[in-house]
Amino acid sequence: MTIHPEVTSKEFDKKLNTEFNEKLAVIILAAGSSSRLGQSKQLIEINGQSLLERQCDLALSVTKNVYCVLGCAIHIHQQVIKNKPVDVVINEKWQQGMSTSIAAGVRVLPDHIDSVMILLVDQWQLNVGHIERLIELWRKTPENIIVASRCYREKLKQGPPVIFPKKYFTQLTQLTGELGAKPILTKHSKSIQRIEMSDAFIDLDTPEQLTMLQASL
Repeated sequence: MTIHPEVTSKEFDKKLNTEFNEKLAVIILAAGSSSRLGQSKQLIEINGQSLLERQCDLALSVTKNVYCVLGCAIHIHQQVIKNKPVDVVINEKWQQGMSTSIAAGVRVLPDHIDSVMILLVDQWQLNVGHIERLIELWRKTPENIIVASRCYREKLKQGPPVIFPKKYFTQLTQLTGELGAKPILTKHSKSIQRIEMSDAFIDLDTPEQLTMLQASL
């Protein structure tokens, strides 16, 4: 039997990538009440699929370790993803801010998880290509924080999706307030690897943004 080196190499890379991804978890933050939007952003549909379903599928495309943090309207949102192979995490403190959802999600991660990606439910322009770019850099520098960034008018903005190594898990579980993981990013700025990703900063908070979303379909 002839073994083709190029095939063997591809199979090895696939196996290696799979092993890496088994150590990665994705936490989808979907606990908010969408007060500024005036309706549940989790249930807004794109091509017949709710944003909540869409983000679950996006996360599942790169790892089987997917956790969805719910808070407001738990029973409605949980019903939407009941057939998805994701772990639902209930954040009873969701009204106290996004940080509490990050903390709730990280607390339930099993021991074999080495890194976690934080993903927002309303990042509707992200696709698997965006996620894979972050994961590719994470594989190369697994000890660094990998974060999406955008430079606008000479001002740097950074935020989810972001990958945190395990050494930051304790700090993530101690987060409080509305700032999400920004305090950790500020504190450990020298350990950050940034990827330019303008689409990550297009979200869904206001009726105007919903109008823009609908016009793009």
